[in-house]
Amino acid sequence: MNMPKEYSTPGVYVEETATTPPAIEAMASGVPVFIGYTEIAGTSQEPLTLIPRRISHQWEFIQLFGSAYPESGFAVTIHADGTAAAVVQSSSPHVLHDSLELFFANGGQDCWVISTGRFKSPGEPLQLAELQAGLDVAATMQGIDLIIIPEMQALSLADYRNLADATLSHAATCHDRFAILDMVIKPATGNTPSLAQHFHEGVEIFREQAIGQQHLAWGSVYAPHLMVSLPRRLDETNICVTLADGTVASLANLFAHQRALYTAVIAAIHAQPRALPPSGAIAGCYAAQDRNRGIWKAPANMTLALVNAPAVELPVADYETMNVDVTRGKSINPIRLFTHKGTLVWGARTLAGNDNEWRYVPTRRLCTWIETCVRRSVGWLTFEENTAATWQKLQSSVEIFLMMLWRNSVFLGDKPEQAFFVRVGQGITMTLQDVVDGRVRLEIGLATQRPSEFVHMQLSFMLRPPA
Repeated sequence: MNMPKEYSTPGVYVEETATTPPAIEAMASGVPVFIGYTEIAGTSQEPLTLIPRRISHQWEFIQLFGSAYPESGFAVTIHADGTAAAVVQSSSPHVLHDSLELFFANGGQDCWVISTGRFKSPGEPLQLAELQAGLDVAATMQGIDLIIIPEMQALSLADYRNLADATLSHAATCHDRFAILDMVIKPATGNTPSLAQHFHEGVEIFREQAIGQQHLAWGSVYAPHLMVSLPRRLDETNICVTLADGTVASLANLFAHQRALYTAVIAAIHAQPRALPPSGAIAGCYAAQDRNRGIWKAPANMTLALVNAPAVELPVADYETMNVDVTRGKSINPIRLFTHKGTLVWGARTLAGNDNEWRYVPTRRLCTWIETCVRRSVGWLTFEENTAATWQKLQSSVEIFLMMLWRNSVFLGDKPEQAFFVRVGQGITMTLQDVVDGRVRLEIGLATQRPSEFVHMQLSFMLRPPA
């Protein structure tokens, strides 16, 4: 009980006393940070290399970071009848611009971009250290909850493993974000009998060599790549065309002198299938699902926009082996083509596919989100005394927040006690030494999969010890 204040002069005084505990604020979710190479990185007056920028539209990205990589790796032949045939000889590893376009097309809104530098020259490999530097910058950020590095899949196998493991460790250390990974691309060999077999070999290489065993619950991976309907940006000065008589002409020369052939070549190039890593589109699905239904809903069974089909179509039984790996537990969420439905996300497992608590993406993200909301809303604890009154105030704040979520069907259980619990106090979650040291330990249990079967979280706060 607070003692009444003594006043030195006559008069009427009003004292306002809070009767409800401080509210827990629901934080935004589905906000990714994209890390990778860009055409430009700001201006000389405002350089943006390794400086995060928040963007809300594709045109903002183009203004600050430039457009897509200009491609020239095509072999084009003009036949005697005037038709053109094009073959893709090489594709650019720079896909950040296109991943952003897939993100916005599939429901994404706000996101952050960290440019790790300008595009590499053709044939110049991407640098692990540069992408790692972008990840290090992301560690200093707040307000993001997804990490996307779409160009990671173009690294060498050893570099991919280093960066993938670092990304999962980053998410686990920050404890407020989740990684969406793309499966590393396995080079095709002459002994591979089919695309499906080539893909299966890639799955085995991914599980055995491309990722470790630590922090698997903090990320997910989706495959195969996506065949998209995004137009290519062409470097017309470096595309050569073999004419019907065997002579070679540049595309720019055709534009100037043989406009009909130029049009046929452009059409042939754009008709070639184009595969992109799915992480950008998946991040858009996460954001749309969070906004429309809630972070506790699985980002699955959602149709992908601007996607024609998965790069590889497999029998149904093969998708099951991707989703569940009973020995290693490294689940790969499949992307499937359905007649009359389009290309759908067909899985919602973390990489820890055999973990009883953290095998599902919505469970991991929901618990992370709740922990983040609580931590960022209890700043008032810092200067409170470590007493029973403070513990009760904290417990009431969290219980009101969780009650609101339960009423929105976030947790399972017909009664609140079947859906969640909040515990705090000496002899309950804390020892006498914790109290003396000014430490508060809060335990939360959430029934995310079955009533009365709780996922446990423990949060620790430091505040001043009692006088």
